[in-house]
Amino acid sequence: MDHLKQWFDEYTASFLTGVEDNDRNIRLKQEHTHRVCQESLFLADALNLDAKQRDLSEIAALLHDIGRFEQYRRFQTFADDRSVDHARLGHATLKKKGCLDRIAPADKDLIERVVLYHNRAFLPEEESEECLFHTRLLRDADKLDIWYVVTSYYAEMATKRNPTIELGLPDTPGISDKIHASLMNRTVVLKEHMQNLNDFKLLQIGWVFDLNFVPALRRLETRGYLDMIKKALPMDPRIDEIYENIADYMHERMR
Repeated sequence: MDHLKQWFDEYTASFLTGVEDNDRNIRLKQEHTHRVCQESLFLADALNLDAKQRDLSEIAALLHDIGRFEQYRRFQTFADDRSVDHARLGHATLKKKGCLDRIAPADKDLIERVVLYHNRAFLPEEESEECLFHTRLLRDADKLDIWYVVTSYYAEMATKRNPTIELGLPDTPGISDKIHASLMNRTVVLKEHMQNLNDFKLLQIGWVFDLNFVPALRRLETRGYLDMIKKALPMDPRIDEIYENIADYMHERMR
């Protein structure tokens, strides 16, 4: 772990340029990665994983967004649909850089696959149970920290805007009918249905339907991230309806 953490810090620091607009987004992903590692360790402990599986979960978290740094250097965006799939780029980066060469080949292959799959809308059914388990754990940890990132941003966006976090979406009124329908059906929102920043916020609350482990749901509830996002949304009866549906869903899952 010490070797991998040192490699991560040195590799990602190479993307700092001294230009503040660039560096704040590189630091954003560096800091996000370190927090996802902590979320992964929390989940690993809550699920009583053994020492090896706990280490694998932390390694996957450390490397899951490694493709984001080259993505931002090339395209100046974190929007995959306007640049490149950051998970595929991260998978290629791990193979090219050889940072996992010190661990057992089977574990190296597992981590590379988890990184490749972590952002997919649907996970491959033919994969091993171990790979799917670690991918699901990583996805939960990733979401928990992304909720932290976006709610922190919404709290200050009235005075400080970052188009990169907003994916360049317009800040226009209203919400999409398709997104409302998805959330009322308790399904994850598809990115292609987003039309504005409100839709992006609703996509973020819809991640609750893709959480895999009850400890992640409890952590989400305790931290109040969904209520924070609601405060950043307009007053709208359809949004109230969505939130009531999500509250019922979370109660059912945790019960």
